[in-house]
Amino acid sequence: MWIVGIDEAGRGSLVGDLMIAAFAIEDSKEPLLKKIGVRDSKELSRGQREELYSELIKIGVFAVLPIPPKEIDSENINRLEERRASDLLKIVFNRLKGPRAVKAIYIDKFGELRELPRRLRDLGYRGDLVVEPKADSKYAVVSAASIIAKVIRDRRLDVLRLMYGVRGSGYPADPETVSWVMEVLNRGLRLPIIRYSWSTLEGTEAFVRKVKRPRKTLEDFMV
Repeated sequence: MWIVGIDEAGRGSLVGDLMIAAFAIEDSKEPLLKKIGVRDSKELSRGQREELYSELIKIGVFAVLPIPPKEIDSENINRLEERRASDLLKIVFNRLKGPRAVKAIYIDKFGELRELPRRLRDLGYRGDLVVEPKADSKYAVVSAASIIAKVIRDRRLDVLRLMYGVRGSGYPADPETVSWVMEVLNRGLRLPIIRYSWSTLEGTEAFVRKVKRPRKTLEDFMV
């Protein structure tokens, strides 16, 4: 039997996609996660996350999906994450030859789940569903998902740095990131990689409404 963990990276970002990941491992192999050093991705350096990522993809099954800023600006982020979680679990179930191969699903709580339990039942899942705050620090399988989500987000942010010259971590608490976003707005651009609903950008809306969108997005450069 398998267990699955789900977590995300970039929920509070100003620049770049929110990445949500699912990681599955056979329950008999779960102790191996702690043995190789898996823990909450926020406690690890980028180098450590990259090393663990290389190990995780050898011993488990994973899937990752993005939620771009445009969607977050127009819909409730909790509902978006819930839908992506459902999509991820469909992918994982297919790779494991069906939902009955899964014993339990652990999710780092991101809001009240309104639809996911029903969707799982419709898919034929009959195992446990554990949704808890700070699950990434309680369950190694969720920590593994958090590492995968963070590694993929970091790599995609590297691409954005090459494409658009993004500076900093991509978060609104980072002065370098905020400075870069303001420079972009002052140049009259509205890039699809920026989350415009953030309060950080209050006072710039009149300007933002006038700016144009670039023709290319991150997906055009991902091969």
